[in-house]
Amino acid sequence: MTFLAAEPVVLGLSPFWFLLLISIALSVFVSLVYKFMTDQTLMKELKKDLKKYQAGMKDAKDDTAKVSELSKKAMSANMKYMKQTMRPMLITMLPFMLIFWWLRKIFGEVIVVPLSFWPGHLGWVGTYIIFSMIFTTLFRKLLKVS
Repeated sequence: MTFLAAEPVVLGLSPFWFLLLISIALSVFVSLVYKFMTDQTLMKELKKDLKKYQAGMKDAKDDTAKVSELSKKAMSANMKYMKQTMRPMLITMLPFMLIFWWLRKIFGEVIVVPLSFWPGHLGWVGTYIIFSMIFTTLFRKLLKVS
């Protein structure tokens, strides 16, 4: 006789609904941290410059000197962009590590979304990742975060 472990209930919610809510909360948190901890004007400018350099490299693919020059400029802009994102990443890292440790303790190997069309199922990590991608994109657009 096989016994299946009961699905954990957190705050009265099933794993699916709890992960949906935690994904929304963490996506809002990350979006707000990035919005207020980075220079949004500079970030937008750097993104625009990177697109311009990439287009220039594509157009000048036969001129190696020009491609090299644009590549150096793109690398410089990319380094400035990465420096801007470093502080918010460090601020969000510890809370995420603690929350993910807690979620692993609660949900472990629980199947959150059974998939009949795929040779596996979504556990808490896969479910969180999908929700997180959706909500982070949504909140970044709503808050105009670069």
